[in-house]
Amino acid sequence: MGGSFKIGRAFGIEIKVHWTFFLLLAFFAFLGYRDSGDPLTALVTAAIIVALFFCVLLHEFGHSLVAQRLGIEVPDITLLPIGGLARLKTLPEKPWDEVKIAIAGPLVNVVLAPIFFGLALLLGANLLNPANILEGAGSLGEVLVYLGYINVILAVFNLIPAFPMDGGRVLRGLLATRFGPVRATEISSGVGQFFAIAFFLIGLVLGNFILLLIAVFIFFGASGETQIVRQRELDFPVVDEDGRLAGIITRKEILSAAHSPDRYTSVRDLMKTDVPTISPDADLFTDGYRILQESGLRALPVVDDGELVGMLTIDDVGQASLLRDLRKQQY
Repeated sequence: MGGSFKIGRAFGIEIKVHWTFFLLLAFFAFLGYRDSGDPLTALVTAAIIVALFFCVLLHEFGHSLVAQRLGIEVPDITLLPIGGLARLKTLPEKPWDEVKIAIAGPLVNVVLAPIFFGLALLLGANLLNPANILEGAGSLGEVLVYLGYINVILAVFNLIPAFPMDGGRVLRGLLATRFGPVRATEISSGVGQFFAIAFFLIGLVLGNFILLLIAVFIFFGASGETQIVRQRELDFPVVDEDGRLAGIITRKEILSAAHSPDRYTSVRDLMKTDVPTISPDADLFTDGYRILQESGLRALPVVDDGELVGMLTIDDVGQASLLRDLRKQQY
């Protein structure tokens, strides 16, 4: 991410901080000084914010280590004013892998919260009296209570199904087992943008600038990832001058061409010609779904007398299956 610089490396993952993160530190340090008039309080306030973001970093490592275990490369984690971002080199291919990766982050906070509360109790702190970070630490125990509550909030807030937040990714993974990745992403994106609008309105009413930023990130992040998934899932039919199917280009062939640009000089060199097709009159579930599963294609050419008339995707079959089930329930 532009404007970020490396501060460390762990488990083969670079740890980066975006320059705007220091604006956040300066802002809270200013608030601490304004309310107390004490420079030491300002420094303590900034230090507590750093401790908070250390918990965010551990949250992102939760995602990253699970992703690595599933064979997905994680180049870096970037800390931003609105949280952390673990950059996965590829999206999970299996829906349940996405669920595992997404849930791992909040589970880290679920583990951290009782640890902080336990340490606070050992120091004699009252769990109902967290530190007011704008008035100084008070005591180490109060700071630990504050961090405990912060981890509870991080776990709960991130599990809100506001795609592309963790809860939204869990939702997409679960939906993808039924509808396929494209339709699942479209539904999750719609839910995420609904929450983004709600967060934005709440942020305006409360004057919460951070919540406003999160709302903008969710809204545009959901839209952007929907486009990425749509492009990733497409198989492209190739037709001749008469509109007759000549072959198909899948994501596998596109990746092959990207890695070996000198090997392919034309679409004909790249496309697959031995692809299954289906008639417009074929049974959607008996034939269509079976051929899609057996071929491994994401889209199946629909051919009538040799002419390409459309494409049947796994998402089409999933939606038709849902409508069929709903119709059965009505009768």
